[in-house]
Amino acid sequence: MSLIVTSSAKQDETTQLGISIPYQFRNHIKNPLTIPPNSEVAVESVKIQRVPTLDYGNNIRSNFWFGERLTSNASLEDQTSYFIPVRNEILGSKSPQDFAEEFKVMLQEAYSYHPEIDSVAIDVQISVDALGEFNGFLYQIPQVGSIGTSAALPAETLVQEVSGVSGSWNGTSLEGGLGGDCFLQLLPQGTQGGPISLHNGSLTYRPDASNSGGIILGLSRPYCTDPTDGKIQGWDGRDMLESGPDTDHPFSLAVHGQGLGQYGDIFMDYAVEDNGIDIRVYNYNADQDGLGRMQEVVYWQKNNSASAIGNSANSSFAAGAPLASSKMGDTTFEIECEKVKISISGKVVVEVNDFSSASYKSQIPMPTSISNWKMYPSVYFQDGGDLTAITNYTSRTSSTIHRNFPENSWITRTKIPVFLDGRGATETQKSIIEGGGTQTRQPPWNNANFWDGEIYGLRDILKGMSSGGTAISDSVIRNYKGVGNNLMGGATEGYENIFIMGKNERYMEKRVQVWQPNSALVLGFSPFSINQSSGMTHAGGYHGASFSSSSKPSLTSQQSTFIRVPTLTHETYNFATGNPSKILFQIPRFDNSGAETGALYFQNNDKTFIDLKNSAPIQLTDLDVQLVRKDETFAKDLTGSTEVVFFVRPKM
Repeated sequence: MSLIVTSSAKQDETTQLGISIPYQFRNHIKNPLTIPPNSEVAVESVKIQRVPTLDYGNNIRSNFWFGERLTSNASLEDQTSYFIPVRNEILGSKSPQDFAEEFKVMLQEAYSYHPEIDSVAIDVQISVDALGEFNGFLYQIPQVGSIGTSAALPAETLVQEVSGVSGSWNGTSLEGGLGGDCFLQLLPQGTQGGPISLHNGSLTYRPDASNSGGIILGLSRPYCTDPTDGKIQGWDGRDMLESGPDTDHPFSLAVHGQGLGQYGDIFMDYAVEDNGIDIRVYNYNADQDGLGRMQEVVYWQKNNSASAIGNSANSSFAAGAPLASSKMGDTTFEIECEKVKISISGKVVVEVNDFSSASYKSQIPMPTSISNWKMYPSVYFQDGGDLTAITNYTSRTSSTIHRNFPENSWITRTKIPVFLDGRGATETQKSIIEGGGTQTRQPPWNNANFWDGEIYGLRDILKGMSSGGTAISDSVIRNYKGVGNNLMGGATEGYENIFIMGKNERYMEKRVQVWQPNSALVLGFSPFSINQSSGMTHAGGYHGASFSSSSKPSLTSQQSTFIRVPTLTHETYNFATGNPSKILFQIPRFDNSGAETGALYFQNNDKTFIDLKNSAPIQLTDLDVQLVRKDETFAKDLTGSTEVVFFVRPKM
């Protein structure tokens, strides 16, 4: 029988120093130790020093929400928001200060998907009590809180040729290629510009008087280039691909023939069409069968059997017939949180003023949703050579949007891989793909491809009217939220920043198992699954959320620690990794005195011996000792000296 004492501290008596890392060290003995044949080994005792840290290992997850706070009887059916997942990149135990810095980056990623959150200025601060003891965090998530100014997009702005027909942008005008059937989208990024502001942001087109007709001016969620095949989302050259759960189309329910344009394959979120005869307005939604379409917004309605109410409350042109093409002029889209307003030649075609009747649902634009929080100028030219100027565009830029790239949008992250990390300010995803870039790409979120389809196909608030112009039976009618006191949705019952830290079916259906969160203990909100207040404020020049942990975050490890000895000849099995292992022992969370942080001592009174499977003697000169997690990554919440005593004996 032998006791083998090992330590991570330096040993002056040996000829080789141990590696002084408490979770990974090697000890050397001058004279080889002979372990007899047919021996077995167990851990006799362990001494470690565990730092009080926040344990945010790879099994910890937080999700986020930006939208209305839901009461106990609220339903997702009348909400335009969806939960925002963020992959855990912290992956380990951190000091409170280090954790605050890394969690801030997670918040910046989560809330950069809404252009009116100043994600660049998000902050997480340490909170202490009167004695200076750590007691939680202060989370600050500001909104931009002001109307932006119009700025011209530079000529270098990417023109995404969605339908495979070339087009151009010279810093003033978009022009369609000579082939016609040309669908173009401007995708500014970085300091060039970005998505349209949702705080009364506006976009004005000035179509050229020489155009032959058949032009569609609009706003749309981004059509990005998919690194998987190098093609634009939802398209294969000149052909739109059918959408569905397994495709990358940004409009998950889009059906060929139900869109606009020459072949019914042009989908935008909001669009104004001059077809050469009259002017029509459209938006994207789903029909009663859950199929996507571009549905007409009947801005011109006046008392008929389908919609038995005049629309004069919401339109200057509720005269019973659409405007003639001769009235086409400057066309302006304005966005105020969920509300969309469209004007032509200086007069309001349609806006959201009065929503007291179900008949209005077909007469005003659908509300914005998380799928189109980020929208960009989008134009379709039926005939080649037509053009339109852009005389006004109020967008947000990288001054307030963390990673201001079109691919950094909620809808795109559900669909395709993206290049975000290490990307230059002027690099586009298209140029990275075509140039064979070596940047690491972030995969789409797991099982998220059809979340947009669920929002538009199942949410009653986003269901349109039937083909006869009447409200679908389970369609929800409610006033859409605007901007109040410089806050999205207003100061009361407006949009709030909510952390989802435990199972909560108000914000996440439990069937979405892979993203279920469990971080309340670490973030300081246990036993609650969400923060009870977001501290929304609009005072002193600050607009946004500011709230603190409601309880002291747990500073104890939520993960198991194991002792692994690669040098010895034993073999165990780690089903967590699916591989054979060299793990010998699981260290208890509490030591023999009941402590769980600081200097801990474990005396193993109930030893489990593991067969060394040595039919011949083992000559041992070096012994490697490693302390790892269940996934066999190192347990880095240790400091000081680690000491492990092994007991070797003949096999019983």
